[in-house]
Amino acid sequence: MKFMRMIFVNCKKYLKNYKNIVIMFIVPILVVGMVQFFTNNSSEGLDAKVAIVNLDKGSLGKGLIEELGVNSVFDSKEKAIKELKNYNVVAVYVISDNFTEKIHKGVKPKVTAYKLEQGNSTQVFEAQLEEKLNKLVKVQILESSNIIKDKNEIDNNIIRVQYNLSPGVLDSDGFMPIVLIMFFIVTFSANISIDLLTLRKEKILERFLSTNNKGYQIMGSIYISMVIVQVFMFLASFIVMDVLFKLAFQNFGILILNIGLMSMVSVSLGVMIIRIFKEPGVASIVINMISMAMFFLYIVALVGETSSKVPRIIITLSKFTPFYWALGSIDKSVLFPNVFVLLLLALVFFSAGSIRYSNFAKKM
Repeated sequence: MKFMRMIFVNCKKYLKNYKNIVIMFIVPILVVGMVQFFTNNSSEGLDAKVAIVNLDKGSLGKGLIEELGVNSVFDSKEKAIKELKNYNVVAVYVISDNFTEKIHKGVKPKVTAYKLEQGNSTQVFEAQLEEKLNKLVKVQILESSNIIKDKNEIDNNIIRVQYNLSPGVLDSDGFMPIVLIMFFIVTFSANISIDLLTLRKEKILERFLSTNNKGYQIMGSIYISMVIVQVFMFLASFIVMDVLFKLAFQNFGILILNIGLMSMVSVSLGVMIIRIFKEPGVASIVINMISMAMFFLYIVALVGETSSKVPRIIITLSKFTPFYWALGSIDKSVLFPNVFVLLLLALVFFSAGSIRYSNFAKKM
Protein backbone atom coordinates (compact mmCIF):
# COMPACT_ATOMS: atom_id res chain seq x y z
CA MET A 1 0.00 0.00 0.00
CA LYS A 2 2.87 2.36 0.85
CA PHE A 3 4.48 1.58 -2.52
CA MET A 4 1.25 2.36 -4.39
CA ARG A 5 0.97 5.65 -2.51
CA MET A 6 4.51 6.56 -3.59
CA ILE A 7 3.55 5.88 -7.22
CA PHE A 8 0.41 8.00 -6.83
CA VAL A 9 2.36 10.91 -5.30
CA ASN A 10 4.96 10.79 -8.09
CA CYS A 11 2.25 10.69 -10.77
CA LYS A 12 0.60 13.77 -9.26
CA LYS A 13 3.94 15.57 -9.28
CA TYR A 14 4.53 14.86 -12.97
CA LEU A 15 0.96 15.71 -13.95
CA LYS A 16 1.20 19.06 -12.16
CA ASN A 17 4.23 19.95 -14.24
CA TYR A 18 2.86 22.10 -17.08
CA LYS A 19 5.97 21.38 -19.16
CA ASN A 20 5.07 17.68 -19.21
CA ILE A 21 1.49 18.48 -20.22
CA VAL A 22 2.66 20.68 -23.10
CA ILE A 23 5.29 18.23 -24.34
CA MET A 24 3.33 14.97 -24.03
CA PHE A 25 -0.21 16.15 -24.73
CA ILE A 26 -0.38 19.47 -26.59
CA VAL A 27 2.70 19.23 -28.86
CA PRO A 28 1.71 15.87 -30.48
CA ILE A 29 -1.76 17.24 -31.26
CA LEU A 30 -0.35 20.44 -32.77
CA VAL A 31 2.24 18.61 -34.89
CA VAL A 32 -0.24 16.04 -36.21
CA GLY A 33 -2.74 18.86 -36.85
CA MET A 34 -0.18 20.74 -38.95
CA VAL A 35 0.73 17.59 -40.88
CA GLN A 36 -2.96 16.94 -41.60
CA PHE A 37 -3.51 20.56 -42.64
CA PHE A 38 -0.60 20.74 -45.07
CA THR A 39 -1.36 17.28 -46.48
CA ASN A 40 -4.99 18.15 -47.16
CA ASN A 41 -4.17 21.55 -48.66
CA SER A 42 -1.32 20.26 -50.81
CA SER A 43 -3.66 17.74 -52.46
CA GLU A 44 -6.15 20.40 -53.56
CA GLY A 45 -5.90 21.36 -57.21
CA LEU A 46 -3.34 18.64 -57.86
CA ASP A 47 -2.40 18.28 -61.50
CA ALA A 48 -0.48 15.02 -61.35
CA LYS A 49 0.82 13.83 -64.68
CA VAL A 50 -0.42 10.26 -64.27
CA ALA A 51 -2.47 7.78 -66.28
CA ILE A 52 -5.04 5.22 -65.17
CA VAL A 53 -5.83 1.91 -66.84
CA ASN A 54 -9.45 1.00 -66.14
CA LEU A 55 -10.01 -2.76 -66.51
CA ASP A 56 -12.96 -2.79 -64.12
CA LYS A 57 -15.97 -4.73 -65.35
CA GLY A 58 -18.25 -2.75 -63.04
CA SER A 59 -19.00 0.94 -62.64
CA LEU A 60 -17.06 1.87 -59.50
CA GLY A 61 -13.70 2.09 -61.27
CA LYS A 62 -15.04 4.76 -63.58
CA GLY A 63 -16.52 6.62 -60.63
CA LEU A 64 -13.16 6.62 -58.84
CA ILE A 65 -11.43 8.05 -61.91
CA GLU A 66 -13.98 10.85 -62.07
CA GLU A 67 -13.43 11.58 -58.38
CA LEU A 68 -9.68 11.83 -58.95
CA GLY A 69 -10.08 14.04 -61.99
CA VAL A 70 -7.55 12.14 -64.11
CA ASN A 71 -7.82 12.82 -67.85
CA SER A 72 -5.38 10.20 -69.17
CA VAL A 73 -7.47 7.02 -69.02
CA PHE A 74 -6.68 3.84 -70.99
CA ASP A 75 -8.43 0.52 -71.45
CA SER A 76 -5.15 -1.23 -72.27
CA LYS A 77 -2.15 -1.54 -69.97
CA GLU A 78 0.22 -1.78 -72.93
CA LYS A 79 -0.82 1.64 -74.28
CA ALA A 80 -0.40 3.27 -70.88
CA ILE A 81 3.03 1.70 -70.34
CA LYS A 82 4.08 3.02 -73.74
CA GLU A 83 3.12 6.53 -72.61
CA LEU A 84 5.17 5.96 -69.46
CA LYS A 85 8.24 4.85 -71.43
CA ASN A 86 7.90 7.94 -73.65
CA TYR A 87 7.90 10.14 -70.50
CA ASN A 88 4.44 11.47 -71.29
CA VAL A 89 3.32 10.44 -67.80
CA VAL A 90 5.27 9.78 -64.60
CA ALA A 91 3.13 6.90 -63.32
CA VAL A 92 0.47 4.46 -64.44
CA TYR A 93 -2.16 3.05 -62.07
CA VAL A 94 -4.09 -0.08 -63.02
CA ILE A 95 -7.61 -0.69 -61.73
CA SER A 96 -8.21 -4.45 -61.80
CA ASP A 97 -11.13 -6.15 -63.55
CA ASN A 98 -12.66 -7.25 -60.20
CA PHE A 99 -12.43 -3.78 -58.63
CA THR A 100 -16.21 -3.33 -58.24
CA GLU A 101 -16.69 -6.93 -57.16
CA LYS A 102 -14.17 -6.60 -54.30
CA ILE A 103 -15.69 -3.38 -53.03
CA HIS A 104 -19.15 -4.97 -52.95
CA LYS A 105 -17.62 -7.68 -50.74
CA GLY A 106 -16.24 -5.04 -48.36
CA VAL A 107 -12.63 -5.68 -49.37
CA LYS A 108 -10.31 -2.84 -50.29
CA PRO A 109 -8.90 -3.63 -53.77
CA LYS A 110 -5.28 -3.14 -54.76
CA VAL A 111 -4.31 -0.60 -57.39
CA THR A 112 -1.10 -1.62 -59.15
CA ALA A 113 1.34 1.21 -59.95
CA TYR A 114 4.05 1.46 -62.61
CA LYS A 115 6.52 4.34 -62.25
CA LEU A 116 9.60 5.83 -63.78
CA GLU A 117 12.83 5.34 -61.85
CA GLN A 118 13.41 9.07 -61.64
CA GLY A 119 11.41 12.24 -61.82
CA ASN A 120 8.11 11.12 -60.34
CA SER A 121 6.49 12.91 -57.40
CA THR A 122 3.26 11.03 -56.88
CA GLN A 123 3.04 10.95 -53.09
CA VAL A 124 0.24 13.52 -52.90
CA PHE A 125 -1.75 11.83 -55.67
CA GLU A 126 -1.39 8.44 -54.00
CA ALA A 127 -2.56 9.88 -50.68
CA GLN A 128 -5.59 11.25 -52.50
CA LEU A 129 -6.17 7.88 -54.18
CA GLU A 130 -5.95 6.12 -50.81
CA GLU A 131 -8.45 8.48 -49.23
CA LYS A 132 -10.99 8.11 -52.03
CA LEU A 133 -10.60 4.32 -52.06
CA ASN A 134 -11.35 4.19 -48.34
CA LYS A 135 -14.39 6.43 -48.74
CA LEU A 136 -15.64 4.36 -51.68
CA VAL A 137 -15.49 1.15 -49.64
CA LYS A 138 -17.17 2.82 -46.67
CA VAL A 139 -20.02 4.19 -48.82
CA GLN A 140 -20.67 0.79 -50.40
CA ILE A 141 -20.82 -0.92 -47.00
CA LEU A 142 -23.19 1.68 -45.56
CA GLU A 143 -25.44 1.59 -48.62
CA SER A 144 -25.62 -2.20 -48.66
CA SER A 145 -26.50 -2.15 -44.95
CA ASN A 146 -29.29 0.40 -45.59
CA ILE A 147 -27.65 2.87 -43.22
CA ILE A 148 -27.43 5.57 -45.88
CA LYS A 149 -29.18 6.04 -49.20
CA ASP A 150 -26.36 7.70 -51.15
CA LYS A 151 -22.81 8.93 -50.68
CA ASN A 152 -23.95 12.49 -49.92
CA GLU A 153 -25.11 11.30 -46.50
CA ILE A 154 -21.71 9.96 -45.48
CA ASP A 155 -20.55 13.20 -43.83
CA ASN A 156 -23.81 13.60 -41.90
CA ASN A 157 -23.43 10.32 -39.98
CA ILE A 158 -21.10 9.59 -37.11
CA ILE A 159 -20.31 5.99 -37.93
CA ARG A 160 -17.39 3.66 -37.41
CA VAL A 161 -17.04 1.14 -40.20
CA GLN A 162 -14.63 -1.79 -40.13
CA TYR A 163 -13.71 -3.27 -43.49
CA ASN A 164 -11.06 -5.63 -44.69
CA LEU A 165 -7.70 -4.13 -45.55
CA SER A 166 -4.98 -5.98 -47.42
CA PRO A 167 -2.13 -6.50 -46.68
CA GLY A 168 -2.28 -4.54 -43.38
CA VAL A 169 -5.13 -3.62 -41.07
CA LEU A 170 -4.20 0.00 -40.43
CA ASP A 171 -5.28 2.78 -42.74
CA SER A 172 -2.53 5.19 -43.86
CA ASP A 173 -4.51 8.15 -42.49
CA GLY A 174 -4.23 6.67 -39.00
CA PHE A 175 -0.68 5.38 -39.31
CA MET A 176 1.26 8.66 -39.55
CA PRO A 177 -0.12 10.12 -36.28
CA ILE A 178 0.86 6.88 -34.51
CA VAL A 179 4.37 7.04 -36.02
CA LEU A 180 4.72 10.59 -34.70
CA ILE A 181 3.42 9.62 -31.25
CA MET A 182 5.96 6.79 -31.01
CA PHE A 183 8.69 9.25 -31.96
CA PHE A 184 7.52 11.71 -29.32
CA ILE A 185 7.45 8.98 -26.66
CA VAL A 186 11.12 8.13 -27.18
CA THR A 187 12.28 11.72 -27.74
CA PHE A 188 10.42 13.27 -24.84
CA SER A 189 11.48 10.55 -22.44
CA ALA A 190 14.56 12.75 -21.95
CA ASN A 191 12.49 15.43 -20.25
CA ILE A 192 10.90 13.06 -17.76
CA SER A 193 13.90 10.77 -17.21
CA ILE A 194 16.34 13.54 -16.33
CA ASP A 195 14.02 14.41 -13.47
CA LEU A 196 16.12 11.88 -11.54
CA LEU A 197 19.16 14.11 -12.01
CA THR A 198 17.16 17.12 -10.87
CA LEU A 199 15.99 15.30 -7.75
CA ARG A 200 19.57 14.29 -7.00
CA LYS A 201 20.93 17.81 -7.57
CA GLU A 202 18.33 19.27 -5.20
CA LYS A 203 19.28 16.53 -2.66
CA ILE A 204 15.69 15.27 -2.59
CA LEU A 205 16.82 11.70 -3.32
CA GLU A 206 19.32 11.92 -0.48
CA ARG A 207 16.61 13.05 1.93
CA PHE A 208 14.55 10.00 0.94
CA LEU A 209 17.28 7.87 2.54
CA SER A 210 16.22 9.13 5.96
CA THR A 211 12.79 7.55 5.49
CA ASN A 212 12.03 3.89 6.09
CA ASN A 213 11.56 3.26 2.36
CA LYS A 214 13.96 0.96 0.56
CA GLY A 215 16.03 2.29 -2.33
CA TYR A 216 14.51 -0.11 -4.82
CA GLN A 217 11.02 0.98 -3.70
CA ILE A 218 11.84 4.64 -4.30
CA MET A 219 13.42 3.97 -7.72
CA GLY A 220 10.65 1.57 -8.68
CA SER A 221 7.91 4.04 -7.80
CA ILE A 222 9.61 6.79 -9.80
CA TYR A 223 10.11 4.51 -12.82
CA ILE A 224 6.53 3.19 -12.79
CA SER A 225 5.05 6.67 -12.32
CA MET A 226 7.06 7.93 -15.33
CA VAL A 227 5.63 5.14 -17.49
CA ILE A 228 2.06 5.69 -16.23
CA VAL A 229 2.21 9.45 -16.91
CA GLN A 230 3.63 8.94 -20.41
CA VAL A 231 0.97 6.35 -21.30
CA PHE A 232 -1.81 8.55 -19.94
CA MET A 233 -0.64 11.72 -21.71
CA PHE A 234 0.11 10.22 -25.12
CA LEU A 235 -3.00 8.06 -25.09
CA ALA A 236 -5.10 11.12 -24.24
CA SER A 237 -3.46 13.05 -27.09
CA PHE A 238 -4.24 10.23 -29.54
CA ILE A 239 -7.89 10.13 -28.43
CA VAL A 240 -8.18 13.89 -29.03
CA MET A 241 -6.56 13.45 -32.46
CA ASP A 242 -8.98 10.64 -33.25
CA VAL A 243 -11.92 12.95 -32.49
CA LEU A 244 -10.51 16.04 -34.23
CA PHE A 245 -9.01 14.43 -37.33
CA LYS A 246 -11.25 11.32 -37.62
CA LEU A 247 -8.37 8.86 -37.81
CA ALA A 248 -9.09 5.40 -39.20
CA PHE A 249 -7.83 3.06 -36.49
CA GLN A 250 -9.42 -0.27 -35.62
CA ASN A 251 -7.63 -2.16 -32.82
CA PHE A 252 -7.39 0.24 -29.89
CA GLY A 253 -6.16 -2.43 -27.47
CA ILE A 254 -3.05 -3.05 -29.58
CA LEU A 255 -2.36 0.69 -29.61
CA ILE A 256 -2.62 1.00 -25.81
CA LEU A 257 -0.33 -1.99 -25.29
CA ASN A 258 2.35 -0.67 -27.63
CA ILE A 259 2.23 2.85 -26.20
CA GLY A 260 2.81 1.27 -22.79
CA LEU A 261 5.70 -0.86 -24.06
CA MET A 262 7.31 2.06 -25.89
CA SER A 263 7.03 4.13 -22.70
CA MET A 264 8.82 1.37 -20.79
CA VAL A 265 11.55 1.22 -23.44
CA SER A 266 11.97 5.00 -23.57
CA VAL A 267 12.08 5.50 -19.80
CA SER A 268 14.53 2.58 -19.45
CA LEU A 269 16.68 4.18 -22.17
CA GLY A 270 16.56 7.47 -20.28
CA VAL A 271 17.59 5.78 -17.03
CA MET A 272 20.54 4.15 -18.79
CA ILE A 273 21.67 7.45 -20.33
CA ILE A 274 21.49 9.46 -17.09
CA ARG A 275 23.60 6.79 -15.39
CA ILE A 276 26.32 7.41 -18.00
CA PHE A 277 25.94 11.18 -18.43
CA LYS A 278 25.43 12.96 -15.14
CA GLU A 279 24.51 16.40 -16.56
CA PRO A 280 20.81 16.93 -17.47
CA GLY A 281 21.64 18.96 -20.60
CA VAL A 282 24.07 16.39 -21.96
CA ALA A 283 21.75 13.48 -21.13
CA SER A 284 18.86 15.20 -22.91
CA ILE A 285 20.93 15.80 -26.06
CA VAL A 286 22.18 12.20 -26.14
CA ILE A 287 18.65 10.78 -25.75
CA ASN A 288 17.35 13.04 -28.53
CA MET A 289 20.20 12.01 -30.85
CA ILE A 290 19.60 8.31 -30.17
CA SER A 291 15.84 8.62 -30.74
CA MET A 292 16.33 10.53 -34.00
CA ALA A 293 18.89 7.98 -35.22
CA MET A 294 16.51 5.08 -34.49
CA PHE A 295 13.62 6.93 -36.11
CA PHE A 296 15.74 7.69 -39.19
CA LEU A 297 16.66 4.02 -39.53
CA TYR A 298 13.01 3.00 -39.32
CA ILE A 299 11.79 5.53 -41.91
CA VAL A 300 14.62 4.77 -44.36
CA ALA A 301 13.95 1.04 -43.94
CA LEU A 302 10.28 1.65 -44.81
CA VAL A 303 11.38 3.32 -48.04
CA GLY A 304 13.81 0.44 -48.62
CA GLU A 305 10.96 -2.07 -48.72
CA THR A 306 9.87 -0.62 -52.07
CA SER A 307 13.17 0.77 -53.34
CA SER A 308 16.39 -0.96 -54.34
CA LYS A 309 18.40 2.20 -53.65
CA VAL A 310 18.37 1.72 -49.87
CA PRO A 311 21.23 -0.51 -48.61
CA ARG A 312 20.03 -3.77 -47.09
CA ILE A 313 22.13 -3.07 -44.01
CA ILE A 314 19.77 -0.18 -43.16
CA ILE A 315 16.75 -2.48 -43.27
CA THR A 316 18.57 -4.98 -41.05
CA LEU A 317 19.62 -2.31 -38.53
CA SER A 318 16.05 -0.98 -38.31
CA LYS A 319 15.03 -4.29 -36.74
CA PHE A 320 17.10 -3.36 -33.69
CA THR A 321 14.95 -0.27 -33.06
CA PRO A 322 11.79 -0.27 -30.92
CA PHE A 323 9.97 1.60 -33.71
CA TYR A 324 10.19 -1.43 -36.00
CA TRP A 325 8.54 -3.78 -33.49
CA ALA A 326 5.96 -1.40 -32.00
CA LEU A 327 4.74 0.05 -35.29
CA GLY A 328 4.84 -3.39 -36.93
CA SER A 329 2.60 -4.69 -34.16
CA ILE A 330 0.16 -1.80 -34.60
CA ASP A 331 0.17 -1.88 -38.40
CA LYS A 332 -0.47 -5.62 -38.69
CA SER A 333 -2.36 -6.05 -35.39
CA VAL A 334 -0.02 -8.78 -34.14
CA LEU A 335 1.47 -9.43 -30.71
CA PHE A 336 4.06 -12.18 -31.24
CA PRO A 337 7.01 -11.74 -31.28
CA ASN A 338 6.79 -7.93 -31.20
CA VAL A 339 5.63 -7.62 -27.58
CA PHE A 340 8.39 -9.90 -26.30
CA VAL A 341 11.09 -8.05 -28.25
CA LEU A 342 9.94 -4.70 -26.80
CA LEU A 343 9.92 -6.16 -23.29
CA LEU A 344 13.42 -7.49 -23.88
CA LEU A 345 14.63 -4.08 -25.08
CA ALA A 346 13.15 -2.41 -21.99
CA LEU A 347 14.81 -5.00 -19.77
CA VAL A 348 18.19 -4.59 -21.49
CA PHE A 349 18.13 -0.78 -21.19
CA PHE A 350 16.92 -0.89 -17.58
CA SER A 351 19.52 -3.49 -16.58
CA ALA A 352 22.29 -1.48 -18.23
CA GLY A 353 21.14 1.62 -16.35
CA SER A 354 20.38 -0.08 -13.05
CA ILE A 355 21.36 2.21 -10.23
CA ARG A 356 22.29 1.47 -6.66
CA TYR A 357 20.08 4.04 -5.05
CA SER A 358 22.26 5.07 -2.12
CA ASN A 359 25.31 5.73 -4.33
CA PHE A 360 23.30 7.56 -6.98
CA ALA A 361 21.45 9.72 -4.42
CA LYS A 362 24.62 10.89 -2.65
CA LYS A 363 27.11 11.18 -5.51
CA MET A 364 27.31 14.59 -7.18
